[in-house]
Amino acid sequence: MKNLLVSFIFLTAASLLTAGCTILPEPGSLIQAPKQTVTGAADSEDIHLIAKKFLPKGTILATPNSPVHGEPILTADFDEDGLEEVVVFYQSRNSSGSVGMFVLKKYGDEWEKVFAKKGMGYEISWASASDLTGDGKNELLVGWKIGSSAGSTLEIFTYRKNGMDQVTKINYHELDLIHIDNDPKARLAVWKKDGNDIYNVDLLEWRGKTLQPDKDHYPVFFPEVVNYYQRRTAAVPDASYYWYYLADALLKANLPEQALTAVEEGMSFNMVVPTYDQFIELRNKIERSLALAGDQDLVLEVRNAGITMEIPREISPYITYEEKAADMGGYEVSVLVSAGTNRKKLFTIEIFSKDIYVPEDEPDLERIAESEQFVYFARKSVPATSGGIIEKKSFALVDKMISNVRPGSVYPAFTNLENELIVKQVKEAADKYTFVTTGGKMPKGIVEASVNDGMENRYMGSDLDTREKLASYLSTSYTPGTIRSYLQRTNLSKHNGKLVQSNADGGSQLHYEKAVIVRKKDNGMEKEFDLRVPIGNSLSFEYVHVVFSKTKDGWRISSDLGTF
Repeated sequence: MKNLLVSFIFLTAASLLTAGCTILPEPGSLIQAPKQTVTGAADSEDIHLIAKKFLPKGTILATPNSPVHGEPILTADFDEDGLEEVVVFYQSRNSSGSVGMFVLKKYGDEWEKVFAKKGMGYEISWASASDLTGDGKNELLVGWKIGSSAGSTLEIFTYRKNGMDQVTKINYHELDLIHIDNDPKARLAVWKKDGNDIYNVDLLEWRGKTLQPDKDHYPVFFPEVVNYYQRRTAAVPDASYYWYYLADALLKANLPEQALTAVEEGMSFNMVVPTYDQFIELRNKIERSLALAGDQDLVLEVRNAGITMEIPREISPYITYEEKAADMGGYEVSVLVSAGTNRKKLFTIEIFSKDIYVPEDEPDLERIAESEQFVYFARKSVPATSGGIIEKKSFALVDKMISNVRPGSVYPAFTNLENELIVKQVKEAADKYTFVTTGGKMPKGIVEASVNDGMENRYMGSDLDTREKLASYLSTSYTPGTIRSYLQRTNLSKHNGKLVQSNADGGSQLHYEKAVIVRKKDNGMEKEFDLRVPIGNSLSFEYVHVVFSKTKDGWRISSDLGTF
C-alpha cells in the first residue's frame, strides 16, 4: 500500500455530520401559539417550574440528543433586548412519536409563550443558539430525527416581530456547529450518509439568504475528515470508496499530492460506488490543483505540536511524520521518507516546556526556535549509506526543511460546539470531585481534625457535611446511579452527626480546560468520549475515557468519580 503524507492526530469530529440541500422557508408550517402568561422569576431554580406550566397536555420535558450539554431547556437572547428567552423541548408522555418545542419571553413579571412548533420527527436530535447569519443576533437551531436512514432535518429560526420565523432548513445525519477564531459567524459541519459509514461532508456558511459551501475555510476543517477516512482505509484497505472520500478530503484540506496518492490507491481496487468515471473526475480535479500549485513548497501543520513545516514539493508525496510524548515532559515529531518498502527517519523536532525542562548542550541537538512557553530543537538522523534517488534527495533537503520549521499555525484554529461543551462539563465534574476530596468549603480555610476508629479524619465542610448535600452538589454533573455508587464505596463516615473523610490531598496535574476529544462513540442514550488531556504546562498528555448518559434531567456523566 502506498504511504500517505498525513498521519495527523487532529481533534476528532465529535459527531459525524451530513450536508443537505438548502430549502426555502415554509411559513405555513410554523405554528404561532395563543398568548399564555405566567408570573414568575427568571431564577435558574424556577425556570423548570415555569416551563412545566406551559407544557401541552400529556407531554413531559425532553432532552435533545446533541450537543451533549445538559438539560431540556435552552436560554438565549434572540431579539437583542438584553433579556434571555427560554426554549423548552418536550415529548409525549405516552408516545415516542410526538415531540415539539416552544419559546417563552418575559414581559415585566409575566412569561408568555410567543412561539410553538411541533417536531417533524420522533426525537429532538439537535438544539443550540448561535449567530449563524452574522447579523449579531442568535439564531435558534433545532434538529428533528426523521429515521435511521433518512437522518434528521435541521430548522433554523430567527426572531422577528415577537416570534420565530424559519429562515431555512437542511437534511443531515450528524451535525456540529463550528466557530472559527476571530470570526463571529458560526458554520455548520454536516455529514450526509452515502452508505453505512460513508459520508459526504461539507462545511456550510450563511451567505446572502442561503447556506453555501465555505470553501475558503475547507483547509481549516477538512483535516477532521482526513482523520476519519484514514482510520477507515487502515481498517479496510481494499475498499475503493474509502480511498475516494479520503482523496476528496485531502484535496479540500489543501494536500493535493496526498490526494493524488489516495485516488490512485482507490483506483487499484474494484470500483463500483463511486464509479470509475467519478474516480477519473476526482483525479482530474486533483491534477488541476497540482498544476496550479506549481513548484511552491507544501505548507504542513502539526497541530498537536503547534508547529508548521514546509516540505519541498518534489519530495512531499513521500514524506510522513509521527508524533509522540517524550521524556521530561517533551514532545517529538519525527519526519520520515517513505519510498517503496523503505521508510527512514530524516530528522526529529523535539519540544520542551521552559517551566519543566530544557536540554543542556547536546551535540546532536540544534536549537531552532522558541516561544513564550516552549523551546524547539532539531535532531538530524544519520543518512543511510545506501538508498534510492528519493531517499538521497530527501536527506539532501533536510537542512532546508529544518530551517522552515516554526511555531504557530497556517490556518486559524476552530472549535466545535459539542466538543467545547463536553470539555467544559468534564472539567466541572473533575473540579467537583477535587472539591469533595479536599473536604468542601472550610471555615476560614481550617480543616477540622477528628479521630474515628483510630484513623485521623477531617470534618467535611458545612456545604457537604451530609450525604444529601453531597449528592445534591454532584447531581448537576453525575448520574444518580454514579453518585450512589460513589457514596457506597467511598471512605466517608459520620462522627458527631457530621460526615468525615480521611485526610488526603486532592488535585490533579491534568489541564482539562485544554483537553481535546479524539474519539467518540454514540450509543443513543449513552455517549463515550476519549479525551487527550495535557499534563501541567507541557505537551505531554493522558488519555481519559468519559461516558455520558441521558437522564430525565439531561446529559450527565456516568463514569465513576475519580476515574478522570
